Amino acid sequence: MLNIPFLWSELLKAFAAWRMGRRFSRLPGTPMNDASLPTPGSGLCILIADDDHDAAESLSLLLQLAGHTVHIAHDGHEALALAQRIRPQVSILDIGMPAMDGNSVASRLRESLPGARMLIVALTGRERPEDRQRSAAAGFDHHFIKPLVLSELHRCIARWREAEAVATLDSKA
Repeated sequence: MLNIPFLWSELLKAFAAWRMGRRFSRLPGTPMNDASLPTPGSGLCILIADDDHDAAESLSLLLQLAGHTVHIAHDGHEALALAQRIRPQVSILDIGMPAMDGNSVASRLRESLPGARMLIVALTGRERPEDRQRSAAAGFDHHFIKPLVLSELHRCIARWREAEAVATLDSKA
């Protein structure tokens, strides 16, 4: 379940504009002065893995409206195979997927793509301290509790992008 602080009418208008090829100066429902959000068209390659098809599709649409390219997997095995093909910059994983949970996927992503600069985000209903410890040990960079507040995810991505830009500049110097 996503906690999205805007009207569905705004989302529908934004979706219609997106389908017609228009870009946005801001995301629907975001404050006009929130400079910490990424600008549309500055897209990243994002992988979403969630066994809840509706949640994955909804989040995908919202991230696409922000200018990102989004790929969806509905289980851990599919997520790993897809990640090998697309090499995402950001992976958003549900921890509670059946068969292979998000912790296993995160750990295997870190192992199979060594040196890859990837933000791995947990999106889960599990909020106990030991759940956060397990996700950190598995290689997650951030742990979000459902329902997701979209602006917090955008801020997390923006902070990661800034750190990546600095790391790139440092490696070239």
